[in-house]
Amino acid sequence: MKPQVKIEMMKMDDPTFEAGVTKTARARLTNPTAKQFTYMAELYLGVTKVTTSGVSTVTIPANSYLDVNFTVTMPLVEGSYPVFLDVWSDSTLLKHYQAMENVVIVISPAIEIGVITWV
Repeated sequence: MKPQVKIEMMKMDDPTFEAGVTKTARARLTNPTAKQFTYMAELYLGVTKVTTSGVSTVTIPANSYLDVNFTVTMPLVEGSYPVFLDVWSDSTLLKHYQAMENVVIVISPAIEIGVITWV
């Protein structure tokens, strides 16, 4: 039996994040086959993998699903980044999934004030 995987739509309420913050994305991975398989999965931003969750290994029983968390530190450069999720079995890429919405990175204005001294 050949491994298969189905990815549920990844959706966010507001995909705008501050540069450098760490966020967790969750995706539902479904094994639609009659056999248990172990998969490798990686979530990343941008086609050049500006940032990545790293590769996770998940084992999903037959005809079952698993909600998988992917932790990513947002890039330090403002912009709009497409979100991708790749899933493999052994060395075979089963799915190359692109989320419906891009992640938007912003850098909000901030200031720090030190001690006020009189000179």
